[in-house]
Amino acid sequence: MSAPTTNIPVAIPAGASSGAPAGQHPRTIAGSLSGGLPGARGLASRLLHGTPGRMRLFGLLGVLAALLLGAISVNALLASQSAVERAANNSAQVVHAQSIHVDLLRADAVATNAFLVGGLESPESRAKYEGAMGRVAAGIAEAAAAQPADGNALGVLSQRVQTYAALVEQARSNNRLGLPVGAQYLTQASTGLRADAIPIITQVVAANEERATMEFERSNSSVQLLVGVVSLIGLVGLAVWLARRTHRYLNPSLTGAIALLLVALFVTATVITGISTATRDVSRGDYEQAVALANVTTAANDARANESLTLIKRGSGAANEAAWKTNRTAVDAGLAKTDQSGELTRSWQAYVDAHVKVRTLDNGGHWDDAVKLSTSTADGGAANTFDTFDVAVTQARDSAGKATVTTLEGLGGSAPLVAVVVALVALGASWLIVRGVGQRIEEYR
Repeated sequence: MSAPTTNIPVAIPAGASSGAPAGQHPRTIAGSLSGGLPGARGLASRLLHGTPGRMRLFGLLGVLAALLLGAISVNALLASQSAVERAANNSAQVVHAQSIHVDLLRADAVATNAFLVGGLESPESRAKYEGAMGRVAAGIAEAAAAQPADGNALGVLSQRVQTYAALVEQARSNNRLGLPVGAQYLTQASTGLRADAIPIITQVVAANEERATMEFERSNSSVQLLVGVVSLIGLVGLAVWLARRTHRYLNPSLTGAIALLLVALFVTATVITGISTATRDVSRGDYEQAVALANVTTAANDARANESLTLIKRGSGAANEAAWKTNRTAVDAGLAKTDQSGELTRSWQAYVDAHVKVRTLDNGGHWDDAVKLSTSTADGGAANTFDTFDVAVTQARDSAGKATVTTLEGLGGSAPLVAVVVALVALGASWLIVRGVGQRIEEYR
């Protein structure tokens, strides 16, 4: 049988608890502990109290100013480099698109002129046409891969080009058989090319020209450096304040930090200005030349096609002759801006003279003689003089286009390295600021 349990009360002194000394309440202990640890607000108050506190605060602001100057400089350098790279890409896309434009009209000029001969065209004409159309197909694929933003438009253009090529083949087939309907197919092909395909490529060219122009302007990021100048002025103000407060007029560490940041800012501004100046020179030089010569080439080939279409229509080609005159005006204006030596102008004039003779013969009722002169590859023939001009102007355009892209791709190459150096300089200057202000705080004590 178990013994009965008895609860025996144990007396505990008032205010006593487990782990606390006798006679002391737990709340009193907690209060004493919390009072012995400084709060964040109290710590900040002591650190920023009096002149040493203001030195610490201004030193912190100086470090932030140095880091801000470095960050702004690095961002400006990298932004300039990126803008130049995008300008190079967009300029290359302009060259691609304009080449497609030129080759489309060149193919049409060859096809219409060869159609005048009747029957089977010469192997040379066929090779020229197929070469131009092959470059068009390759150019569309390259342009779509280079600039995804143009992908949809170039896809539609490819379909329109295929429609044009199919109509030309139908015209050729009927022309070989001597059927008059061949002329209708060719006219439909040329009209559709100008109404459906050419406007698309014109829009693509305009869009990339706009992008390139915007990137040319963005290559100058020197405006951002104004924030860096303000930061540098703030550091100079800190140095002056310390000198007046401590009566020590030279702080080697702080002075070294300011000197380093000044050099970094100067180097950054110099690099950015150099990139901007070179980019502007390209945009006003080779790039402008390439665009203008491409416009000359397209207008010239359009004129050549309209010459043939005027003859094909036999007396009802007044609209095509009017278009030829409009193209001539465009070519003359373009050459006046780009042809410094006058060689291209003389070559173009030789073709113009041949065209005038063609029109004189046709208007005088000598259609066969007009066709012979228009298709003649002999000296003075329209085919010969135009081909001479077309080769020369295409070479000039390609040279200017390649020079544009090559020069732009070479710009900004040193910007990343300079950016790394500037970032390290900013970090070093921050350390010098901390060291310089710390010395003055120790001396003040």
